[in-house]
Amino acid sequence: MALPNHRSSHDRPTPSGGGLGAVVVITIAIGWYYLWAGGDGTNSFDIFCLLGGSLIVAIAGFADDIGKLPNFKTKLFLQICAVMVLFAGDLVISQLTLPFIGITNLGWWGYPITLIWVVGLTNAFNFMDGLDGMAGCTAIVSALFCTIIAFNEGSIQIFVMSYIIMASVIGFLPFNFPRSRLFMGDIGSQFLGFLFAGLSVFTFAAHEPKVVFWIMPMLFLHFIYDTTYTLIRRLSAKENVTEAHRSHLYQLLNRMGWSHVQVSSVYAFLCVIQGLTAIWLIGTSAWSKVLTILFFLIFYTMFMLLISRAARDSRLI
Repeated sequence: MALPNHRSSHDRPTPSGGGLGAVVVITIAIGWYYLWAGGDGTNSFDIFCLLGGSLIVAIAGFADDIGKLPNFKTKLFLQICAVMVLFAGDLVISQLTLPFIGITNLGWWGYPITLIWVVGLTNAFNFMDGLDGMAGCTAIVSALFCTIIAFNEGSIQIFVMSYIIMASVIGFLPFNFPRSRLFMGDIGSQFLGFLFAGLSVFTFAAHEPKVVFWIMPMLFLHFIYDTTYTLIRRLSAKENVTEAHRSHLYQLLNRMGWSHVQVSSVYAFLCVIQGLTAIWLIGTSAWSKVLTILFFLIFYTMFMLLISRAARDSRLI
């Protein structure tokens, strides 16, 4: 049971750990597809490394949900171990396309970059799971656009896995939105964050037309920005960043009077805009992608300044 306290955004005891349903369904469905339903066996080992790493963070999240995880350092250590499982399947960001330079092979730099990306998105998704439907709605929209893009690009494996993720979270959402009767918990949010991040890395190993890596950062740009800004602000204020708090931008909106439904809907709408932009950017130049992301960052910076000013006027931060 998640009990209300001064750091929570809910006002009544609510069962947590509901993400267990999505973890079980996604794991069984993807495993069944590759083992018995004729999935492409050419990189099934990569798939099971992806699922294995995701299950490690799910177990860590469940231990945290029931109060059996000692501290954040232990959680971070288990997340790093999960990334090592990805490395065992050769799931590494091997190259990037940069303006003026073109395709750049990362060599051994791919390993720390992959580690930072996967652990970063895992925790960002976890931190953003603080209001009814916030993580669930964004997960569904992101998986939907991954499904559309994978279908258009002929990437069957990414299509199947994205569709399974989308369908599983849709099954959970009625329990969590618009009025939460059940929380996803760390078991669900960490699992989904890791799986989305790992799925983007998987595109480097897929032996078929690829859904390019940058699609996932584009879909979760609003989550990444909110988390990064909040982390920097708390570090500059010399706060303990491992402690629970209510000072993310989405939490400030809620504390200033916006309902859970309103805030979650706004963030889901931003994800839709990012998804449509990602579809439009496919096939464009690297400069087009950079300038588009720069535009979004400027927009989110203005969004942040407006919310931060209102929060300071209300003495929330």
